[in-house]
Amino acid sequence: MSMLDKEQFDLACRRTSTRTFREIFHAHSQMEVTYIHDGYGQLITEGQAFPLKPGTLMIFRPFQLHQVQIQVTDEHPFVRSVLMYDLDVLKETWRHFTATHHFVQEFLGQPSPIAPFILPSSSMLVQFMEQFAQIHLNGLHGEKEEEAARLFLLNLLVQIQYICEEDKHKHALSQSVGPTFNSLLHPHAQAIMKWIEEHYHEPFQLKDLAAELHMSLYHLSHVFKKATGTTIVAYTQATRIRHACVLLARNSYSVPEIGHRVGMSTPSYFCKVFRSVTGTTPHQYRLNVHGRA
Repeated sequence: MSMLDKEQFDLACRRTSTRTFREIFHAHSQMEVTYIHDGYGQLITEGQAFPLKPGTLMIFRPFQLHQVQIQVTDEHPFVRSVLMYDLDVLKETWRHFTATHHFVQEFLGQPSPIAPFILPSSSMLVQFMEQFAQIHLNGLHGEKEEEAARLFLLNLLVQIQYICEEDKHKHALSQSVGPTFNSLLHPHAQAIMKWIEEHYHEPFQLKDLAAELHMSLYHLSHVFKKATGTTIVAYTQATRIRHACVLLARNSYSVPEIGHRVGMSTPSYFCKVFRSVTGTTPHQYRLNVHGRA
C-alpha cells in the first residue's frame, strides 16, 4: 500500500499450499487473522493444541507464540486468507470508537490463547475480507487507500467482537472437534512447553527443567529444537514477553514489577529482552495498546 506498508497492513486471500508443512514456532508484532478455506492440521499455541479444518478462524495477538502443522492431500490443499496488521494503524481513531477500543484492550489482555472459531465461508467476516481484498486489487491510492484500510479494520474488529459475544462456547473449537489427527509434536517437546507455561514466572535454569522432566540437558535441547525449530531459551523468553504484554495491557504495575512477575527480576535485562523480542520498550508498548502513543 502507498501509505501503509506491508508491515502495517497486509491482506492475502486464498493463499494456497500444495505440500505438507510445519512452521517453526514464531510470534510477530502484528495482529493476525487467518481463515482456513480448505485443509486439515493442527495449531499449537502457548502449550495448547487445537485441530484445524475447513471453516476454522484463527486469531493471534501480538507476540503470541504459535505453530501451524498441516497435512496436505490432493483432495485438500491448504487454502487460507491471512490478514496481518499493526495496532498502531488504528491508534488515531480510538478516541472515536471507545467501545471497540475497550474490546481490543480486553482481547489483548486475555492470559490464555484464543481457541479457534468455526465460521461458514458465507459468514460476514469471511465475505468482508474477500471483498476488501478485491477492492484493494482494483486499485485504491493515497489517502483513500489508507482510510479504506482503517475502516476495514474497524469493521473487522466489530465482527470479531460479535463472534466472541454471541456464544463463546458455541463457536470455540474444542479438542474433540474435527478429523482424527495424531499430534505431530514430540511428547517430550509438549512436556517442555507445559512446564515452561507453568513456571515462566520463576527464574530457572535449563538444568532445573531437565531435572523435573528426568532428561539430560543435551536430550532436552535436541528434542525441543528438532520438534519446534527453536531453542528452549528463545521459547522461554518469548513466553515471558507474551505474558508481560498481557500485564502491560491489563494492569498499572511498574515495568520492574512486571519483569519480576514474568521471571526476569533485573529491570535492565527485562527491558533488553523485551525490546529484542518486540522491537519496542515495555513503556512504549503500553502506550500503544492504550492508544496514547
